[in-house]
Amino acid sequence: MRQAGRILEPYRRLKQEKGSIEAMFQDPATAADVTMMPVEMLGVDAAILFADIFTPVAPMGCPVTFDPGPVLGFAVRDAEAVSRLHPFDAVTDLAYVVEIIGRIRERLPAHVPLIGFAGSPMTLATYLAEGGGAREFTQFRRLLHHDPATAKQLIDVLTDVTIDYLAMQVQAGAQALQLFDTWIGALSLRDFQTHALPCLRRIFDATRPLGVPLIYYANNAAHLLPSLNQVGADVLSLDWRTDLADVDRILDGQFPLQGNLDPCALFAPPDEVEAEAIGLLERTNGIRHLFNLGHGVQPDTPYASVERLVQVVQGYATPSLPLI
Repeated sequence: MRQAGRILEPYRRLKQEKGSIEAMFQDPATAADVTMMPVEMLGVDAAILFADIFTPVAPMGCPVTFDPGPVLGFAVRDAEAVSRLHPFDAVTDLAYVVEIIGRIRERLPAHVPLIGFAGSPMTLATYLAEGGGAREFTQFRRLLHHDPATAKQLIDVLTDVTIDYLAMQVQAGAQALQLFDTWIGALSLRDFQTHALPCLRRIFDATRPLGVPLIYYANNAAHLLPSLNQVGADVLSLDWRTDLADVDRILDGQFPLQGNLDPCALFAPPDEVEAEAIGLLERTNGIRHLFNLGHGVQPDTPYASVERLVQVVQGYATPSLPLI
């Protein structure tokens, strides 16, 4: 359950104590504590590394701060800006992440796996082209059409970095990997096939020999379903807009599916949260399904609703249906 920690009171106290989200990400003891909170307090069936999709961006040469959303040191909209980015050695330059993972694995129960993750090159490129957050995120799509050669250079360097960063996480102890593509839905199917699919294939082909399950999360991507079976992941994770039973039929049952309760459903009273969860479980009965939200937990989500969700799913689940 991505970002579940931030609804917890101990997380909020830590955030106030540390003063910034960057300090929390980069302090191994704090990051390990936050990773463990949903496991220890909510009893979820898997842990996900407390980090940010921008973790590998600063070592590439582009500073990142949060105010409260990401603010990048410069926008990447031309060849000169792309030339300022470079690959790096993840083990050396992100040694604190290696330590975080080691601390988590020491504390996790043997039956609870640790999921490592990264932002996809297309999603990171979207933020880099904007120089941070934005309302419509058009700058990278403009670059794709105005200067496709430069866009490809940006995608290529991000792909190299992503592969190295994910491999480092497995070497440090991560037991599964998830690639988050928050903004992939902004691409047309044709642009996805032309620009995104090759880099995704390269990432999953390169990480497959690591021997851990590979999950691809595609947000707002129902129109991309005809090509999602080609990305090379073991599991497809989808947002709440798409019916998983329909996806399973469209993809002929080729993949386990992760998701996809609307995070805003957790603002309903606990009894209605239970009804929503059971409805999803019943609709996905008979398909390979990993229960999860269709996106990250909203920071003001009522704790009681999340607690009820976990109880309901675990009370319904079989060993083949974990809650993560």
